[in-house]
Amino acid sequence: MNILQITKKFPYPIKDGEVIGIINLTIGFAEQGHNVTTLSLNTKKHYYNPEKLPVEIKKTANFIAIDIDTSLKPVDAFLNLFTNKSYNIERFYSKQFEEKLAEVLSTQNFDLILLEGIFLMRYIDVIRKNTKTKVLLRPQNVEFVIWERLYANEANPLKKFYLNLLAKRMKRFELENINNADILIPVSATDMKIFKQNGCSLPNTSIPTGYVFDSLPEIGEEENAVAFIGGMDWMPNREGVEWFIKNVWTKVTEQIPDAKFYLAGRNFPDEIRNLKVKGLIVLGEVEDAKEFVSSKSISIVPLFAGSGMRVKIIEAMALGRAIISTSVGAESIAYTHGKDILIADNEDGFAEAVIKILRDNNLRMQLGQNAQQLINTQYDNRKICSAIIDFSKPYL
Repeated sequence: MNILQITKKFPYPIKDGEVIGIINLTIGFAEQGHNVTTLSLNTKKHYYNPEKLPVEIKKTANFIAIDIDTSLKPVDAFLNLFTNKSYNIERFYSKQFEEKLAEVLSTQNFDLILLEGIFLMRYIDVIRKNTKTKVLLRPQNVEFVIWERLYANEANPLKKFYLNLLAKRMKRFELENINNADILIPVSATDMKIFKQNGCSLPNTSIPTGYVFDSLPEIGEEENAVAFIGGMDWMPNREGVEWFIKNVWTKVTEQIPDAKFYLAGRNFPDEIRNLKVKGLIVLGEVEDAKEFVSSKSISIVPLFAGSGMRVKIIEAMALGRAIISTSVGAESIAYTHGKDILIADNEDGFAEAVIKILRDNNLRMQLGQNAQQLINTQYDNRKICSAIIDFSKPYL
């Protein structure tokens, strides 16, 4: 098949969950003999020069990138208040990208168009004008659910008002556009249920993000080391980390004084970098996420907002790490609490789980082994890519 994969960020370097989900499909489709063209918005925040792609990645697809500035602009955000449009969606609209999309569609024939997320439905009109090829929408989240959860957790009245506005406008855009695709395959069964409850009538199923099994790093595990990895430019990550530091970490160090909490990821604000907290080490962006996660005793995912599937949990499980997460953080992963992950939704329970795993080497090892087995059996990227194509074919 000839597949056009459209993305709202360039799928390299492979350093966040969204990019992992995108590039794993690119790699998987190419391995199965499909011809892939990947057309991406190349944002300032996640900019990458396609000419610098490693050879092994470059050979999987024809990568096309159009530069765009999606940064928050106070004036535009203020003026948007007086419209009925979603500012989050409008930031990802580019006339140049629209023109390039029209050019690609008019000069090449595709068997399937894959939109990686609801933000790309902003371009559905130009797709329909230039081709009859069927459109597969693959949301990694239900976006409005994220904003509704952020709104529910916010105490500041002004922020709460604005988050509510963003949530309502995102929900309207999402639900008005969901049936404008031809096939819907979100990564989460929970998300699929929400879409169906809100009127989705498309052929649909849920298929999770797959994991590409390559050589795993052989690194010694630092004792009493807790790891978190994630970009601080995603609000649920930042709120979760701040909650953990404020409400959980002191309880841990009271019991295990030499414990260390390592933070890795992009765009850590000075408010976190400058914290004087015992055992807290802010590394920022790391060169190799797998090596970072593998070198620590446990990984944590303290999220209270979000949707979709946390790919970083899948990666940590594949690396054989013991993980503690909130219910929201582990949502849509086929886990068994106490077997391949520990779930905790309040500060005392989370602290107790961290302390328990750090002190019990056998439990930590067993959780990691069971987690790795779960990924091996249910999240093999080759099976995931085949399942997406097999489901889609009858509707093309």
